[in-house]
Amino acid sequence: MREEAEEDRRAEGPAAAGALPAAHWLSYAVYDLVGTLLALLALPAVPVVLLTRAGRGLGERLGRLPHDVRRLRRPVWVHAASVGEVLAAEPLIRELRAHLPGVPLLVSTTSLTGRDTARARLGVDAVMLLPIDVVWIVDRVVRRLQPRGLILVETELWPALLRAAGRHRVPAAIVSGRISARAAARYAWIRWLTRAALAHVQVCVMQTAADAERLAALGAPPTRMQIIGSLKFARLTPTPSDAAHVPASSAAALMHGRRLLIAASTHPGEEALAVDACRRLWQELPALLLLIAPRRPERFDEVDRWLSKQGLRHERRSRVGSGLDARTQVLLLDTIGELLDVLPAAEAVFVGGTIAPVGGHNVLEPAQFGKPVAFGPYTANVGAAVDALLDAGAATRVDDAEDLFREWQRLLTHLDVAGEMGRRGRAVVAAGAAVAGRTFAVIRRTLVEE
Repeated sequence: MREEAEEDRRAEGPAAAGALPAAHWLSYAVYDLVGTLLALLALPAVPVVLLTRAGRGLGERLGRLPHDVRRLRRPVWVHAASVGEVLAAEPLIRELRAHLPGVPLLVSTTSLTGRDTARARLGVDAVMLLPIDVVWIVDRVVRRLQPRGLILVETELWPALLRAAGRHRVPAAIVSGRISARAAARYAWIRWLTRAALAHVQVCVMQTAADAERLAALGAPPTRMQIIGSLKFARLTPTPSDAAHVPASSAAALMHGRRLLIAASTHPGEEALAVDACRRLWQELPALLLLIAPRRPERFDEVDRWLSKQGLRHERRSRVGSGLDARTQVLLLDTIGELLDVLPAAEAVFVGGTIAPVGGHNVLEPAQFGKPVAFGPYTANVGAAVDALLDAGAATRVDDAEDLFREWQRLLTHLDVAGEMGRRGRAVVAAGAAVAGRTFAVIRRTLVEE
């Protein structure tokens, strides 16, 4: 494999070997100058930042490597921005473990919650926060780590990091690549920079043809593109018995058999959507429980206060003892990593970031547990998965609380319909389970083995 990879790098030309065409050199000169100036201007604020939540992990962001990272010898470096990307990377991590058993695996994330999730779920050798994209910081990190490959999950374009990878002859790949029309329009303003950064990526494994076209328009060579699909399809499909085997301490165990609806990964306004949809349902089914899982932990207190103002009987997961009060209408999931445990207990799931114009979150997670899925009109970030579920009759698009009420009422009343939608969702997820293996087969030639 080493010989093949060396051959590929020679074939890719100067950009892959670290030398830059004049236009790319100028692009990087501007980017590096701006990044350095901003970093220097921010230095006086560091002592203040250290006193806030944002100060957690600041050393890692400034290039200070944790001890378990420093001891790694030529790892494969996988970067996954936050929780969604970390979960998407999970099946690819399994492939890397299976086919490269002696190679250390390092995962970096941009968010703190992503880092916590990676530590809890991925079983890799080390996890760290991604250093800020300033040339003298990331170059030092890459030089110190000497990774044998850099894998970017979805579309994480960090120009200084990719430049450092090229300079130190580290092959780079984008996997499960996606870029919405909206994001592509924003990137288009700095196409001069994206073209220079993408010159250092040896292979782009994209989710859809539309994603590939948008990335090519930003400067990725079309000859380096392959369309395979989303790694989120590759998450293991659970067996029907999974729902029955929940830990006694998990959120799912608190339900005590109550009928459950879930509003997952919600953004501002979407909690109100789910509550409004349930108000009439509670008249018919007073024991019905709604679980709300806000997307961002910093919103837990905000949502708690809002629920109190609505006069709803609600509890926070972090404060629940052995079980919920039988009168509780809403459970606020204010913990990290428990949503997957509770999905098997739900009867139907609304996925957020789709009424709020965010672009959507993982609609396949409920489908893999055989749950009917609902989402709003804003699904650009998960377009391929949404299309697959809608085409299969496993999901429903809603525009407002009235639509969601009618959909949930239909599913709670007609269990045969809900069951059939769930079976079709499972089939969609199972059909995409081979994506991780196909992705690894494409990128393995970029990973230099010893």
